[in-house]
Amino acid sequence: MAHESGSVTGAREAVLRLRFDRGEIIECVIDTGFNVHLVLPRSVVSRLGLPVVGREIFETVSENFITADLAEANVAWLGQVRSVEVIVSEGEDSLLGTGLLDGTRLTINYVTYTVSISDEAS
Repeated sequence: MAHESGSVTGAREAVLRLRFDRGEIIECVIDTGFNVHLVLPRSVVSRLGLPVVGREIFETVSENFITADLAEANVAWLGQVRSVEVIVSEGEDSLLGTGLLDGTRLTINYVTYTVSISDEAS
């Protein structure tokens, strides 16, 4: 069974350190209300050298519509390298969405402040 682990911050956010194909690690907040793979700040996308592959319109949680660049990235995920879609943000948040969590078991333990993601089918 493949496994990823993270932690719960003092602000009670579930976070995971995600490794990109060039070895860089970015800490992402797990956002189960976000259905794409990742949101990364433009500064991180530039630093990682991720290719921007298009633009798309998205609806935000507050029901507003925004237009954002889309990039592609390769990440280490559950023992494999996976190509994922990245929404390029003008903000500073790095978010991991349900696009990556699909097909996994996510456990957030607020007693031990741990996060566990596993692919039980492996």
